[in-house]
Amino acid sequence: MSWKLRVFITITAALGVIRLASDAISWRWSEPKLFLLYIAVAVVCSYFQVKSANSGMAFSVNIPVIIISIVRLNLTEAILVGCVAVLSQTLWDRHSRSRKWQMALNASILSTVIATASFAYESLTPHLVQSMALRLLVASMALFFANTFASAIATRLNDGEHRVGQLWKESYFWQFPYYLVAAAIANIFNTATTSTISFETALTILPILYLAYRYYSVQKTHLEEKEKHAGNMAALHLRAIEGLALAVEAKDNLNTRGHLRRVQVYALGIAKEMGLKGEELEALHAGALLHDVGKLAVPEHILTKPGKLTPEEFSKMKVHPLVGAEIVEQVQFPYPVAPIVRAHHEKWDGTGYPFGLKGEEIPLAARILTAVDCLDALRSDREYRRGLSLHEAMDYIVSESGKCFDPKVIDVLQRRYRELDQIARDSADEPAALSSNVKIQKGESPDAGLDLCSLSGLGPGAKSSDFLNTISAASREGKQLLEMAQAISSSLDLQETLQRVEDALRPMVPSDAMAVFLQQGNRLLAQHTAGDNKRMLASLEAPAGDGLIGWVAQNHQPVVNGNPTVDPGFSCEQGKTLKAALAVPIEGAGGVLGVIALYRREPDAFTRDNLRLVLEAAPKIATAIENALKYREMEVQSNTDPVTGLANAQVLMKSLESELGRSVRQRQPLTLLIAKLSGLSSMADPVLQAFAKGLKESCRDYDHLARMGDDSFAMVLPGMRQEYLGGKLRKLDSILAAACRQYGNHTPVRVAVGEAFYPHDADKARLLLTIAQHRADQHTATETESILALKEHTSAAVAEMSPVLSQQH
Repeated sequence: MSWKLRVFITITAALGVIRLASDAISWRWSEPKLFLLYIAVAVVCSYFQVKSANSGMAFSVNIPVIIISIVRLNLTEAILVGCVAVLSQTLWDRHSRSRKWQMALNASILSTVIATASFAYESLTPHLVQSMALRLLVASMALFFANTFASAIATRLNDGEHRVGQLWKESYFWQFPYYLVAAAIANIFNTATTSTISFETALTILPILYLAYRYYSVQKTHLEEKEKHAGNMAALHLRAIEGLALAVEAKDNLNTRGHLRRVQVYALGIAKEMGLKGEELEALHAGALLHDVGKLAVPEHILTKPGKLTPEEFSKMKVHPLVGAEIVEQVQFPYPVAPIVRAHHEKWDGTGYPFGLKGEEIPLAARILTAVDCLDALRSDREYRRGLSLHEAMDYIVSESGKCFDPKVIDVLQRRYRELDQIARDSADEPAALSSNVKIQKGESPDAGLDLCSLSGLGPGAKSSDFLNTISAASREGKQLLEMAQAISSSLDLQETLQRVEDALRPMVPSDAMAVFLQQGNRLLAQHTAGDNKRMLASLEAPAGDGLIGWVAQNHQPVVNGNPTVDPGFSCEQGKTLKAALAVPIEGAGGVLGVIALYRREPDAFTRDNLRLVLEAAPKIATAIENALKYREMEVQSNTDPVTGLANAQVLMKSLESELGRSVRQRQPLTLLIAKLSGLSSMADPVLQAFAKGLKESCRDYDHLARMGDDSFAMVLPGMRQEYLGGKLRKLDSILAAACRQYGNHTPVRVAVGEAFYPHDADKARLLLTIAQHRADQHTATETESILALKEHTSAAVAEMSPVLSQQH
């Protein structure tokens, strides 16, 4: 309840109390019997009451009694009859009994209403009028206006949305016929109580009142059922529409989640302040949710493109207001929603679409929606840019006042945008063919930005050239493409190939930075970078479908002059900010291999010719990269032991030479171990695999491990000193024992280890390997001699014991 309403009720009740007090002091009986009769009839009639579904007010058939009391009794007695009627009505209603102070408040307010009606009746009825029926009619009208206008004023003070006259007409005037009927019933009751009719005859009016009550209650029940059904259907209808709108929002962009709700809060707040009401307000309520429903007709790769739209793409985007309006027209709202949806991309200066409406030709609700929609869109992260702060977005909106937006709308929005933003944060038959193929001519540029270079094939500041220059440029272009194809196809090393791609491509398409991303699983990793921010670009990892690089790879679509900052983790050095990206997918025989991305510091720096050149070079680059990847895969397979997955002897020799060279330069020790297994059974492969796994887990990150032969392994241990090797050797025995236990190999398997040390033993890789192998062979021979000697000793002992055992037997 607003403070204005409280003041109004307090004043009205106070006047009623004062009136009751003053009348109580000077009250004199006029007609005691008639007064008591009216009191009794009012109490009985108060039992029969019906509540209004719209206003919540309770009506009973005691109004005729109040009307006749105003005419036949004095004012004090009429007020007492009314107070007794309202108190009885409250007591009869078991479902909503009021407190004592509320009952007293209702009675005091009614006393003010009756006093006002009595004053109007006495002032409006000439003394010459003696017809009781006419006098009762005037009294009924006076009571109606005094009662309903007071209620209308109270409602207006509480919500503040409607004018009193309009509110009274829409919400209370429908009661007027009931007061006329009440006047007629009062006339019959008055006639029944005159001297010409007995008192018993007067009581016959009660069945008439009861019949009138029953008829009204039955009709009202039917009406309420119809209204309830209509309300339920409307609510179901609106929920279905809201679900469709949210589905469109999800299709458009996950980053704009909640956009429709926020726009709705903003739009309704601005509309109420600008005087929209009734059907216009309801239409805006629905239009705010449904304004983008036409995006169902726009391809998803256009909605989520992380860059500016080409004219062809923008042409498809401009269809969505028309399609949305046609969808909304199928709904057949009882208020004009379709014009709002159709015009929500029109601009104040006439440069919008689809029809290029100007100024007040655009519906006011659409003008409001255009401004608040743009404000929230600027604040949201999009594929082609990061969102602005609330104040930055509002500054942009203000700068476009009088161009894109209605200045009056912007004035209101500028005053209330902080308040509305906080409210928004707190709250969170066969259809006709849609016009998805219509060509829209109006509209200079989309809110998302238009790829202007595609209109002419020239970049900003470029000038047209004569035909000789054109021919010369075409010749140079063909020569460059041929040279690039020859250069990149002559190498099978991936890094060398990517370097040659850079050397060939950057002169053709000037750029400040370059990166080649290759797909590994569901991510794209930077494999080669050059130019500005080289280190930062090298750390980028783009999930498939995310950011600019991920979008290009997932949709197999290039992007020209896209915003590179939308890629996760993208950053630049101070003074070297990259603002434009040209990204093209690299497609091999089996699908997308990766993405080539060129970057410039200036926005919109790439031209359509730049894109064309990269697109023409992309198949040649893809072939070279695919060959290099296949060669790397074959090289890995040829250098890998198929049983254990470890490197083979060839790879180990390269690693040993590399680590030995580093140790010589840094004057650090190096140890080479050769571990030879003996006694392997038929379960050799599983044991070898388990042993290799254990060795790999025991190695440090910078150690090198390889399988040298059928039963030998080698480990290169940079920095390992001879005195620290004991623990490593003991661990080898435990690893072998665990591998044998794992696969149930009961044959005794032993490991013999040979060591070679730099600088103690040698300073050449092959010499170190020879020394380690020789020592491993020595240890194996020693163990074999010990086993043979043990066997001979055991055989001799058995032979000596045989005669003794025979005699005992």
